[in-house]
This record gives sequence, C-alpha cells and structure tokens, in this order.
Amino acid sequence: MSQSAMDAGAFAEMKELMGDAFIEIISMCLQSLPEQLTQVQTAINTRDAEALFNVAHKMKSSCGSIGAFGLAEKIEAIEQIGRKGSTDVSEPIYNELLDSASQVIDILTAELNANRAQ
Repeated sequence: MSQSAMDAGAFAEMKELMGDAFIEIISMCLQSLPEQLTQVQTAINTRDAEALFNVAHKMKSSCGSIGAFGLAEKIEAIEQIGRKGSTDVSEPIYNELLDSASQVIDILTAELNANRAQ
C-alpha cells in the first residue's frame, strides 16, 4: 500500500530535533526538488538509464532526510527502473511521482512561510 507523500510524524520529529537547521534543509530541498524532477524527465527523454538511476537515488536520499517517505517510495520505483538499465517509466508511475512531489513542495513551502511569519 502506498503511503502519503510526507510522514507528518517523522517531519515533526525532525523539525524538533534539528531546530533552525531544519529550515535550511527545507530551503535546500525546495531548491533541489524541482531540479531533480527536471533531471528525471531529461533522463527519461534522452533514454539515459544511468542518469535516471543516479538522480533517482540522490532524490530518494533527500526525501528520507525530511520524512517524505511516500515520495521516496515513488522515486525508488523509478530508481529500480534505471538500475535495470531502462528508462521505460510508465505514465502512471511518473504522474504519481509528480503528484507526490507537488504535495511535498506544498508542505515544505507552508513550513518555510510559517517559520518566516514567526
């Protein structure tokens, strides 16, 4: 069963443990996530399985660091495709990735905005 894009409990725990450093991590994720999604699309379009694997692997690690386990699950499916030397990512899998990424970006943006308002 697929989980939500962001694990709220893990996100809250990391926020509490890391304090101000967590805001820096959120900022970095908000910068890198759109770039990584573009790199995934480029790798698929150019049929570069190695690039697909590499960007998906890096993205999966980033997701785990902020509690975005559902998004990590989606990108892991794409990572496995690249690991097998393929770029044949189905449209439903890719769309699920985009939907989860959008949810995570919204959550991170809201957290950053709330922090700025304090």
